[in-house]
This record gives sequence, structure tokens and C-alpha cells, in this order.
Amino acid sequence: MIKQVFEKTDKGREEIATRKYHLSARLRSLLVMIDGNTPTDDLLKKATVLGMDEKHINELLEGEYIRESVTMS
Repeated sequence: MIKQVFEKTDKGREEIATRKYHLSARLRSLLVMIDGNTPTDDLLKKATVLGMDEKHINELLEGEYIRESVTMS
């Protein structure tokens, strides 16, 4: 089975470590949740609890803080 997941880019890891790019607290929280293992559907469920949705994931994608990945399981 193929799962779509997101993983942090070098820029995303740098933001977590140093706050260099000054992401908002909400987007930073979402970035922290992205671990390269959690399927996109599960990530969206967790994000919804925090009042976020696909739009916020797209912001992280467009800012190059995360990238799409697929895993086999």
C-alpha cells in the first residue's frame, strides 16, 4: 500500500531549530507535527483539531518548508 506523507525540507528543519524564517505559531505547530511518517489523511485530522486545513499545509509546501513523499507499507 502506498501512503502519501510530508517530510520537512532542510529549510523546515532550520525553522524548527532557529526560527530563522519567523513562521507564525500556528504554522510552526503544524510544521512540528510533520514527521515524514504520518499519512496525509491522519495529519489533516490532527490539523483540523487545531483549526487548520489543507490551505495551511499548502502554505508550508509553497514556502518550501515541507515536501511530498510517498512510503510503502
